[in-house]
Amino acid sequence: MTNYWDLMEKDVVNIKNGEIMGRFDDVEIDTKAGKIQAFYIEEAGKFMGMLGKSKAKRVKWEEILKIGMDVVIVNVDDDINNRAIKDMLE
Repeated sequence: MTNYWDLMEKDVVNIKNGEIMGRFDDVEIDTKAGKIQAFYIEEAGKFMGMLGKSKAKRVKWEEILKIGMDVVIVNVDDDINNRAIKDMLE
């Protein structure tokens, strides 16, 4: 079992291309259902928004394959860069 703060310290790796996507920095919760819907990853290389604007990447709960000791393995499509905005509009 893990907690929120431990999860935020793990690198997120996409199994499709081996890319280290960054780290989770926010969570989306369905308060009516009491379930996590998604996590958001700030673009790698950005530090607290100080190195310019960044786009958050949205990773759906269903796309998380494994939460390991050091990394979180996810399976996401290449269109993830456009997903956060598109999902918010739906």
